[in-house]
Amino acid sequence: MLNLVISLFVSGCLFAVTATSPSIGTIKSTGEFRVDGATIRGNSSVFDGNVIETEASRSVIELTGAQITLSRQSRVKVFRDRIVLEDGGGLVRNAGTHVIEAATLRIASPSNDSMLQIETSGPTHVAVSADRGAAEVRNSTGVLVASLRTGMALSFDPQTGAAAAANVTGILRVTGATFLLTDTTANITVELRGTDLAKYTGKTVHVTGSIIGNAVAATSASEVVN
Repeated sequence: MLNLVISLFVSGCLFAVTATSPSIGTIKSTGEFRVDGATIRGNSSVFDGNVIETEASRSVIELTGAQITLSRQSRVKVFRDRIVLEDGGGLVRNAGTHVIEAATLRIASPSNDSMLQIETSGPTHVAVSADRGAAEVRNSTGVLVASLRTGMALSFDPQTGAAAAANVTGILRVTGATFLLTDTTANITVELRGTDLAKYTGKTVHVTGSIIGNAVAATSASEVVN
């Protein structure tokens, strides 16, 4: 009977160990930080879904292929495939397959060796700079709103409504029967639809319009603007 109890106890322990989710990375700091509300000094393992908050010191989060140097007074929620920046900011190196979510934006890098600085200010304002490599910024519906090259920095006030406004400045060109405009700041191309567009071909124009969410854009364009 005693042997049976011991056997069951050992089996239960083994089940508890194997049921524990493996860590997805580590975090280290010269000071204190919080993981899911618990104060920790030095270093700790990171698990899927952990909320990490920095205090007076920066913290470095190491994930598979990615590194995030979290600024002071910042908060992130970390998952296997994405990093949700809830407050503050940080420097993201080699984001790889990790998407950084900030407000309603989704930031990713197609570069193998990237270094992106991402900062939030208030509930909606987001600043992104590509110190090395490139960055693609998309809205909550997946539409590309900016394509940053090395050395570029942009600030965003993400639209929360269903009907997003568009402000684009560039030289209007025509390919076949399609009017295209590449924004000189955000480095994205949109397809324009409207009346009397032909007379502006080859000229620098500023367009204010609305994004047609269900329209299929031309191959080289990220969205259609009316």
